[in-house]
Amino acid sequence: MISSQSSSVPLCIDLDGTLIRTDLLYESLARLLRQKPWLLVMVPLWCLHGRAALKRKIAQHISIDVTCLPYNRALLDWLREQKAAHRRLLLATAAEESLAKRIADYLGLFDGVVASDGLTNLKGKHKLRALRKEAGLAFDYAGNSRADLEIWQHCKNAITVGVSASLLKRVRESVRNVAIFDARFRDRGSYAAAFRLHQWAKNVLIYIPLITAHQILDPILLVKSSISVLLFSLCSSAQYILNDLIDLEGDRRHPKKRTRPFASGSIPLQAGFIMAPVLLVISVSGALLLSKWFALLLISYFVLSFFYSLYLKRIVLLDAFLLSGLYMTRIIAGHLVTGIPFSIWLLSFAFFLFLSLAFGKRWVELDNLQRANRVMVGRGYEVGDITQINLFGVCSAFLSVVIFILYLQSDKVKEMYKQPELLWLLSPLFLYWISRIWILSTRGKINEDPVLFVLKDRVTYAVGLISGLIMFAATADWSGMLFLH
Repeated sequence: MISSQSSSVPLCIDLDGTLIRTDLLYESLARLLRQKPWLLVMVPLWCLHGRAALKRKIAQHISIDVTCLPYNRALLDWLREQKAAHRRLLLATAAEESLAKRIADYLGLFDGVVASDGLTNLKGKHKLRALRKEAGLAFDYAGNSRADLEIWQHCKNAITVGVSASLLKRVRESVRNVAIFDARFRDRGSYAAAFRLHQWAKNVLIYIPLITAHQILDPILLVKSSISVLLFSLCSSAQYILNDLIDLEGDRRHPKKRTRPFASGSIPLQAGFIMAPVLLVISVSGALLLSKWFALLLISYFVLSFFYSLYLKRIVLLDAFLLSGLYMTRIIAGHLVTGIPFSIWLLSFAFFLFLSLAFGKRWVELDNLQRANRVMVGRGYEVGDITQINLFGVCSAFLSVVIFILYLQSDKVKEMYKQPELLWLLSPLFLYWISRIWILSTRGKINEDPVLFVLKDRVTYAVGLISGLIMFAATADWSGMLFLH
């Protein structure tokens, strides 16, 4: 709890990490990545002119919706109490002045703003000098970082906001009056959420070529595929992190996605800017040791995913086809690292199956919006498209079944299976499974990612087990059985 403070002295509040659960410099970089990514090459040049100049340059090229920033709500409530007690409040920040003033105007709490002006980065001693000029020698200060130590040492009452135990100890050693605002919002468990570890399950698709070629027990190929799954997972995590940085504002407006680590502020944005390239470099470097074509595929996957997040997902229908293609890259990766020849039957079947699931993802999103009487933001679809999307998705699913039935007539099947006739049983089984997925979607039983639902669905695993038994039976020589004569 915060002890009561005298209302006779101004109360100065830091912005980054204190009033908001983020840093406006990295927020600005994320918007630049989203709005004008080609200007990222200019950032190193802008850095040469100093941090304050960098902040101003970036701010001149981006727009930030200050209404959806992750504010420290508990601190805001307390500031409103202080304002109601007629206390003078000042926003004191090293953030770019124009952005700080927009936030102050939006909140309507502050009597003044001191911030970086493009020449001076208002941090440490520079901020202290500005505060003494604006508030006088006696003022209270609320902050959260080691850079605030110099200010706390010269203010009347120090207010720490969600600081670490080590920093709090240093503050208490050098400051007489310390009030603690316990508002920690960092969560180490959020890093697992940022990595999307649950999404790694999609990468088991890399094993598909091994299974269909009946080489799943080959130890060398199995190890290569397993390493590929790990490397693809790291690459996909890099892509998810980058996507979260790009979609910050959209996620914050979304009823569910606003709790994502970067959108909510539970992980600092600067960590994302570090983790994404590091994960990408590790995955591509490892891929080069397996196959240069696999490494090229990973790079292509990442680049395509990047442009999908920036622009392509807004294009009606094209986004679904691209999603299907991105899923198929896993199967292609399985072929590349094992050397198993490509099968046009497998790729065709997978394309239409994944296309159905991609349309299913869009259908569920539209259905949720329709139920909430809202419109889709950041996509080219309208709620009125929901019927047509349903038609496209169901037709794609049934086309994949048709391709499978045609595959059963191929010479390849007769070479690989002793009793290929048994494989026909997979057709009604698969039809039941995919039809059930769409029925559950229309009933609102599936979330916004049907692929993740499939990976958690018990019926899916039961169908998979039965399918495996059928395939095993088809490989055995049952010619002596009467029911096959």
